[in-house]
Amino acid sequence: MKPRTIMSIDLNFDNVTIAVFTLNGKLLRLKRFKTPHRKILAHRIWIERFQRRYPRSWRFIKGVRRAIERHGERIRNISWDYSHKLGDLIAELALKYHSVVVLEDLDELRENNRRGKEFNKKLGLWFYRRIQFCVDYEAGERDLEVVKVNPRGTFSKCPRCGSKLVENGNRVFRCRKCSFIGDRDVTATINLYRKYVSKCSRCGVFGVALNAPKADADPRSNAGEQK
Repeated sequence: MKPRTIMSIDLNFDNVTIAVFTLNGKLLRLKRFKTPHRKILAHRIWIERFQRRYPRSWRFIKGVRRAIERHGERIRNISWDYSHKLGDLIAELALKYHSVVVLEDLDELRENNRRGKEFNKKLGLWFYRRIQFCVDYEAGERDLEVVKVNPRGTFSKCPRCGSKLVENGNRVFRCRKCSFIGDRDVTATINLYRKYVSKCSRCGVFGVALNAPKADADPRSNAGEQK
């Protein structure tokens, strides 16, 4: 299907942010969905507690092994159920707007080696890959195109001037150079959109202006998320 709009999707620990743009950069739709990532992490923490309590014998103690298996099954059920439902919802929305779906290329993400965050990073990548698998599958069933772009700098780079953004509190980032202010997740969707447009422009797919979509008046507002 020839795309009429561009849907960019930003995956985060607590939410998935979806933005639909016209080919010239006008924002048509903005939605945000909570993820069950914290529930998954809680079950994983229980598994690790059992394994630390019985470091050598947990595989051979029937009750402990069953408890670990139950938590593992809940992790799989929660992640697959959410991924399938979200994939179907995203594909239906993309079909409605005749969108090309732009995802982050998770293979380009580097592991965070800082202590205390490496485990969360690995668990997040595992969960994100399941979501992307379902989005890719459901989009393919509807003859929609799915493209992956390098996610580097999507939330830390100003979509207007390209300068580095600084945190302004409450997941809001600000550019010291051009005074751009935007929500972290919405900024990421704008930059994903721009990366796809830039890629298409280099390949000569279609001519799209590289003007960044205008920021909302109040980026901390939830207006438009439930439309």
